Amino acid sequence: MTEPCVFNYRAYPRRINLGCGLDKRPDYLNVDLNDFHAPDLVGDVCDLPVLPSGYYEHILARDILEHLPRARCLRALREWNRLLARGGTLELQVPNVVGLLTLLTREDRQNFRAQEELLQCLFGTQAYRGDYHYNGFTEITLRQYLADAGFDLLVLNTREEWLFEAVAVKSAEVEHEAFYGAAGDADFLRAAYRALLGREPDAGGLAFYLERLRAGMLREEVVQALKNSPEYRDPATAGQRKFAAG
Repeated sequence: MTEPCVFNYRAYPRRINLGCGLDKRPDYLNVDLNDFHAPDLVGDVCDLPVLPSGYYEHILARDILEHLPRARCLRALREWNRLLARGGTLELQVPNVVGLLTLLTREDRQNFRAQEELLQCLFGTQAYRGDYHYNGFTEITLRQYLADAGFDLLVLNTREEWLFEAVAVKSAEVEHEAFYGAAGDADFLRAAYRALLGREPDAGGLAFYLERLRAGMLREEVVQALKNSPEYRDPATAGQRKFAAG
């Protein structure tokens, strides 16, 4: 039986360039979802189990968060928190929605070509798989996402009026939601119900979400739906979750 290949992360710097595309950098471990970009590591930036926790000094994630569905944004940031050592830095570049809307209303942008270019900045070129934008940010939402993922924002600048450039530092460890790594959808749902609601899934709920997962619903969207439920928000459920976890 052939042994699976093990990625030798020690052969690369303790700096990661996520979603590198064609911007591969010699002083980074370059990671991308698409193998045709020939990165050092092909992988999903939301889930990189071959890389160790608390090992990296710096993560560069330019023009990547907007390519993830909104439901995956916080999970991605928490995975990047896991990878960084305490005090490690995260450098982001993401679209500034308010800046784009302001540009769209400017007098000198009231022509088709200018408006088309700005809309491409908002929604992506859509020229190939992966170059669609699912998300955009305001200062308020970016700050909150980073805080929820265990980061303190150090620098926030605006470039070209429609891009945020941010540098944040890992200031806290965050709980890593291990249920995402379950091999099967049924196992994932049982683990998520136990972690979030403190109980096993009822038959109706299990069947409902299994059907939707088969139809293409993301696991992150299931988790968001559970967290939006009255049961999750009930203070009594919080006690059940602690009991189940203990």
